[in-house]
Amino acid sequence: NNLLGFTTGPEQGRSSRYCTDFAKQIEAPVFHVNAEDPEGAVHVTQLALDYRMRFKKDVVIDLVCYRRHGHNESDEAAFTQPMLYSEIKRKPSTLKTYADALQQDGVITRSDVKKLEESVESNLDEALTRAKEAPVDPTPDPGKRRWVGLDNQWSFDEVRTGVQRDDLLEISKAMGTWPEGFKPHPKVAKLSEQRSTAIEDGRDIDWALAEQLAIGSLLIEGTIVRMSGQDSCRGTFSQRHAVLVENNTAERYVPLNHVREMGVAGTDKEVGTVNEQGKIRQAKYCIYDSPLSEFAVLGFEYGFSLATPNALTIWEAQFGDFANGAQVIIDQFIASAEAKWIRWSAMTLLLPHGYEGQGPEHSSARIERFLKLCGRENIQVCYPSTPAQYFHLLRRQMLRKFRKPLVVMTPKSLLRLPACVSKPDELIDGAFEEVIDDPALAKATKKRRGEVTRVLLCTGKVYYDLVARRAATERDDVAIVRVEQVYPLHLDKVRRIVERYPEAELVWVQEEPKNGGAFGHILMMLRDEMGLDIRYVGRAQSPSPATGSPRRHRMELDELLSEAIAPLPRADAPTKAGGSGQGRTAKQTKKKVAAA
Repeated sequence: NNLLGFTTGPEQGRSSRYCTDFAKQIEAPVFHVNAEDPEGAVHVTQLALDYRMRFKKDVVIDLVCYRRHGHNESDEAAFTQPMLYSEIKRKPSTLKTYADALQQDGVITRSDVKKLEESVESNLDEALTRAKEAPVDPTPDPGKRRWVGLDNQWSFDEVRTGVQRDDLLEISKAMGTWPEGFKPHPKVAKLSEQRSTAIEDGRDIDWALAEQLAIGSLLIEGTIVRMSGQDSCRGTFSQRHAVLVENNTAERYVPLNHVREMGVAGTDKEVGTVNEQGKIRQAKYCIYDSPLSEFAVLGFEYGFSLATPNALTIWEAQFGDFANGAQVIIDQFIASAEAKWIRWSAMTLLLPHGYEGQGPEHSSARIERFLKLCGRENIQVCYPSTPAQYFHLLRRQMLRKFRKPLVVMTPKSLLRLPACVSKPDELIDGAFEEVIDDPALAKATKKRRGEVTRVLLCTGKVYYDLVARRAATERDDVAIVRVEQVYPLHLDKVRRIVERYPEAELVWVQEEPKNGGAFGHILMMLRDEMGLDIRYVGRAQSPSPATGSPRRHRMELDELLSEAIAPLPRADAPTKAGGSGQGRTAKQTKKKVAAA
């Protein structure tokens, strides 16, 4: 409490007497102590720590200080605080008053004081010399030992992220199992039971199930998974249901914490040790519904990720737009800490994103903002289009030997879109693909690919709209290629895929406005790195992420799909909103879309 913004006095800086009055809302004890009394400050600090350790509750110290100098060496604090700094100028320093007090008590002599001053000066000079001569240790500190075997060197080397069928069966079975007498909500119970047999029955895997299978697989491999967000336990769109709530008692149960016997730190039953059945003991799934204070929650989770490089730490926004409230943490820490302070992190952000006509505050996670922060392979920005891709992406985040923050554009309408599913075999085999060629043309003959006149590059949800429009208009000369990882962009894969279509025009298609989305980044990368020109198809520039009118949203979507592929026959033009933004067209062309 030392006039940090020294031009702003207490009367302008707060509405109450004490800067610590905010602590009253959580009924935390507050200790006020004069910083000119070093022994009093030490005593209060010890008292506060003892309280914290015994009662496991917050405690606040108001260390009342003053600034002897201005904001920096060239500032003159007396410009704005003349009376205060007139007093401070006449006031002896805390070092002098405390040294004088110790001399009066006979604890030290003047000679001792001089030796201490000289020792401090000498130590500072030596530290400065060492800092200039010695190379910077590239390993994060503190907690250096936790980072053994990990680094921050980006690589596109493929990592095997598939999971054995028996393990998937074990995880899925746990999802439909709960203690005897425990009664979840009937709808949730039915959903959980369906998920528990999906692998065994070979049924399609949707987004939420793929996510929980990925997390469960990490848990049984010994990786702690921590997730927080406004609706994380249930899922904002009622899709996750990672925590079951008992209907009569409100007791909570996390099925994924009961796949196997839990490891207990500091015992012979730690994570990774083998139980009596010969199976590795699992780690814990720590999932929380957090306050809608993105700045505070993401700040905490980012700090957790710095201290636990071998845990998957996830923060999920209720809607992607809500990351706006955490922009300081994203800009000042997550994106830049590696360059500024050699701090590595595997912090993972899940940001629901997609244009469904829900208005400007529920459409865009502002992928363009994250791409503006990208440089020197500092973060990963991904927009996966299938449950299997998401499954492998989450696992890849922990299975590689380096740590980079991961930003994921997660879906809304695709959570229940029949076309957005994966087969169980896709989770058992394969890996995350940064760029995906058109499935309808990936194995086509050279002659067939030569007939393609247009290659549409896109990312995320709009892929399904494009596939539906292509099926409805029978445009077999259009290839649709997905860029699943926008940064770092796998240029070699892009080049290989584009070269398969030698006669085709290259087009970037996105839902977002032209001044948003990934277009600016993709244009720069393809032009500067590959010498390619690319045409834009999408919404016009706009200061708002999306329109607030569902009718206008449908018109904009139809216009961009018409420009990218072809207009619909007039009778098929969309007239009412659909869950995926396709209106009646999606229903009319269901068979063609499924085939595509």
